[in-house]
Amino acid sequence: MSDYPDLYADGFSLTAGPFGVTLTLQRSDPTGEAGPHQDPNVVVGRIRISRELAKVLADQVTQMLAASAQSQASSSVKH
Repeated sequence: MSDYPDLYADGFSLTAGPFGVTLTLQRSDPTGEAGPHQDPNVVVGRIRISRELAKVLADQVTQMLAASAQSQASSSVKH
């Protein structure tokens, strides 16, 4: 068994305060049938990080997505 949890999420919420950022990972109910007082999303994990780390993480994700988009554009077939 690994030393860290392996999670699957298809939704998230993000909150920021003066001292940190919280990323809440959620998984939707596959049936889509929430009860009258039930949230259709189940929280599968919560990550609390410093504001500084959140800024670095956002920058790295932006760079990675830009590089991925550029790579896909250059490898697509042109007619």
